[in-house]
Amino acid sequence: FLIDGADRPANPYLLPAQGQVRNAALSGFGAVTLSISPAAGPKRSVCTLEASTEAQQERGLMGQRSLHGFAGMSFVFASPSSALFYMKNTLIPLSLAWFDPSGAYLASAVMPVCRPGTVCPTYAAGRPFTLALEVPAGGLSALGIGPGASVAVGAPCSA
Repeated sequence: FLIDGADRPANPYLLPAQGQVRNAALSGFGAVTLSISPAAGPKRSVCTLEASTEAQQERGLMGQRSLHGFAGMSFVFASPSSALFYMKNTLIPLSLAWFDPSGAYLASAVMPVCRPGTVCPTYAAGRPFTLALEVPAGGLSALGIGPGASVAVGAPCSA
């Protein structure tokens, strides 16, 4: 005997397209839209985790194995900063870009995972910045981020 539906899940549900799944695994962070204007090409908007408090910025992506469907993590500073970044307890390699108060691209760095028991290097923009964006290693160019690009922090996006 064949029963229609017997080979399907009892409670089916739809999942968003791959790369769009977002969850609350990173509780304590907000989610904000980042509008990116590449040097060439169309503007785009992405949803990023937002680290705007000192505690959030110190924690960053420590202990995480993915970005949980977010494009990256935006570190938003209220005034120009020269803070250093490091990869202590961060499990995934990241690329980092810094932006000045007008949103203009300043510099970027690729940050490999820092092995436990070693001294983790620090990464500096070289100039004061008000926004830093961490994305999976090598992911800045896919977002159109590089020399000549600019970004603007927009409204909260749904987490």
